[in-house]
Amino acid sequence: MTNPSTRQHESIVIAGWGLITPLGRSAWETFASLLAGKTLADRAAQLPKTIDPVGLVRSLGSVATAVHAAADPVVELAECAAREALFMADAQPHETDCITGMSKGAMHTLIAATQRYIYSHQQASRPPTPQPTLPADADLAVTLGPHGYASQQLANRLGRTPLYNVVAACASSLTALHNARQWLLTNTADPRPSRVLVITAEAALLPLFIHSYKRLGVLPPLRPSAYKGRPLDRHREGFMLAEMGAAVVLERTAHPKPGQIELLDTAVANEPYDMIRPAPVMDSLSHIAAKLLAGRDIDLLHPHATGTPDHDPAELTTLARCLACRPDVYACKGAVGHGLGAAGLVALVLACLCAKSNQRPPMPWLVEPLPPDQAALPIKATPPPQPINTQAVFAAGFGGHVAGAVIGKH
Repeated sequence: MTNPSTRQHESIVIAGWGLITPLGRSAWETFASLLAGKTLADRAAQLPKTIDPVGLVRSLGSVATAVHAAADPVVELAECAAREALFMADAQPHETDCITGMSKGAMHTLIAATQRYIYSHQQASRPPTPQPTLPADADLAVTLGPHGYASQQLANRLGRTPLYNVVAACASSLTALHNARQWLLTNTADPRPSRVLVITAEAALLPLFIHSYKRLGVLPPLRPSAYKGRPLDRHREGFMLAEMGAAVVLERTAHPKPGQIELLDTAVANEPYDMIRPAPVMDSLSHIAAKLLAGRDIDLLHPHATGTPDHDPAELTTLARCLACRPDVYACKGAVGHGLGAAGLVALVLACLCAKSNQRPPMPWLVEPLPPDQAALPIKATPPPQPINTQAVFAAGFGGHVAGAVIGKH
């Protein structure tokens, strides 16, 4: 391994992972689509030119199995990813501690339950309005909130109640990963847990959020021919929204096995600069990047890289200042879209797949990569032929939340 852990006692390995995206119903199916150069934007050619913005976003970013499930889509995605990760790790859900990281939770059920309440209190003189079909316990989403409802549903399905849920905007899932690692290394309970399941999911392709992001100016033009995510490219105009779920099983061990992926380090930070915009010099990102990257030779870097005009150059410039090398760079949001709170853990699972296969997917959306004066790192559409052992993953979100992780292959 390029950068073995500096700890002299116990290591944290990623014993299993799961992933479900619009491009695949499992981690390896998604990765195969990425290696083939597929992106969400490819689907746009099959859509009518007159499709409305909400229909466009949903058509490209939805996961069919979640849309048509009886449960809330976020619960369906979370469970699918969790069970894949648990199966790979040969772990039983009821015997594994669990931490979730979801920025929104079960918003479909919450909004629909609220609408049903409004409909039920309409005046009798008004014409009846069709009511949405809801789970029998949908009112719990109002009582518990969208995160509490999602946790309760996962507890029913997996037989284990999550310890807690982390809400840190788009850094939610990597922050949950950091908390899970700390739980394994520092929890003083006797006996300490040996495994923690980290779950994230995002399913909020609702008119409320789609139009909100449109007003913020972070989405590409909402037309089939123009709605494309182009992170790290000169012509980037924003990100594509998407549903997805991801999960990893972390395991504490004194002797990592050859081929295992070790979670070498994690870090989180926050800066009170602005609710929406990051600080111009990204102090918090610089802080955690200096901690995670110092003294390490990184082979592949996974930045947050939203594809918005201001974010990508600022982020890469900040990360480049903390690197002693010039690693290859991969921005998965150009292919799978932006999973918001799930984005960080999705990138981590893809990093594990890159390490296992020793392959980095291409970035076919790159027409004119960011020049050196904006990126300070080499941006290549086609991956260079080099070993992929040590990788760094970063996520950033509204409210100044940032998180990062470094993994290495034994």
